[in-house]
Amino acid sequence: MVDSNNPLRKWALALPNNAGVSCQYEEWIDSYRVFVNRDAVVPQNKGPRTKPINGPLFGTTFLVKDSIDVIGFPTTNGTVTLSSNFPSFDHSLVARLKTLGGTCVGKANLDEMSYGWASDNAYFGQVINPKFPHYSPGGSSGGCAAGVAGGAAYFAVGEDTVGSLRIPAAFCGVSAYRAISTQPVTERVCPLTFSGYDQVGLIAPSLSDISKLDSLIHDYEELPDVIPGDLSIAVAANFSLLALAPEVEACMQDAIFKLASVGAGIVMQEVPRSFSLAAPALTTIVNYEFLPAFNCYLKSRVGEPTTLEQLLQHQDTPTTHRIKALAFPPGRPTSTAYERALDAAQRIRQDVVDYFLNTRCQVLIHPTVAVNIAAFNIHHNALVDPIALAQHVSVAPCAQTIAINFSVIGPEGAPVGIEMLCAPTIDARNALAICRTIESIVK
Repeated sequence: MVDSNNPLRKWALALPNNAGVSCQYEEWIDSYRVFVNRDAVVPQNKGPRTKPINGPLFGTTFLVKDSIDVIGFPTTNGTVTLSSNFPSFDHSLVARLKTLGGTCVGKANLDEMSYGWASDNAYFGQVINPKFPHYSPGGSSGGCAAGVAGGAAYFAVGEDTVGSLRIPAAFCGVSAYRAISTQPVTERVCPLTFSGYDQVGLIAPSLSDISKLDSLIHDYEELPDVIPGDLSIAVAANFSLLALAPEVEACMQDAIFKLASVGAGIVMQEVPRSFSLAAPALTTIVNYEFLPAFNCYLKSRVGEPTTLEQLLQHQDTPTTHRIKALAFPPGRPTSTAYERALDAAQRIRQDVVDYFLNTRCQVLIHPTVAVNIAAFNIHHNALVDPIALAQHVSVAPCAQTIAINFSVIGPEGAPVGIEMLCAPTIDARNALAICRTIESIVK
């Protein structure tokens, strides 16, 4: 029996009401095309349905990106050709949340094959940004962010390779946490890479919520907020403040001013030039590794096509055309280009280590993206450069360090993502305490 006086239990019981999420989640109308599947279907020999456990998250609902395994739901990865891809087991994070009493209310919409930043799925529809319907929800975890922002569930489990959690969280006005796992991240996840760049993480209304969730998941006691005078925050004029949309720049300047005003240490130090290589290097790595990584995944799934080529052979969507053009020969990066990209990522990783050693800072603060919010369809707008869109979020994957973001409302009323790249020496417990303190000061 769970102790009702436990503060974490009291927090969890209050989650649905605090977030404006009704416990009667079946009644929630999906006006934003958040879901791929809401009703679990369990074929024979594919595992039992389980009832919610009366744990500390009892009564708390969550979504799962439809590239991550949940018993009872097909893992479609955003394509109808995988509609019979039923897993035998939950992903380990999903299983943990269920043991804590959480209820998965469905699988969230995404870019087909997680290959994009717009969540404009040809089969399951264009995800709509609940707060700003004329703008993109971002991607590829757009259904997760829109679901949290729109009240479909209190939090969401997604996956982040090149900003797929953090970009939609920024665009939809919520918060995201790209954790670093020591476990094989592609286990029970549809992969984009095979060398550790795919990471599972959380989206929730605030970093305070994510911090509490992470403490439950990993069974530790949260650290208290950090005294403002003990914060040490790096700001790079050539990264944190360079070439930003006016609204994003205004939000960044306001955040830095608020932090300095309460006594936080602000260290102005430019980042190495290698940071500018992160987005093109990571894009090259994804386009090179996607084909063999996904073929390996398909071989592990009984009854599915054995190769990605077979899976996409008769598919005619904008996303499959991009995949065939960029990740299949002859457009797939050469082995030489791939090796150069890996070398660049390694150089960035070392430069991040050296940067934090030299500045002695806990985090580097920067915008999630340089524009306040992307145009409605990222992939068909010539004004949106995908590499530019990913220039800030790509550093954390290359550096293999924790990245955490939250949203503020800009002068024109649109959400702007503020992100913290955490020092490689800081663990999750400390990173979340530091970043939620920054969020409380800035917001």
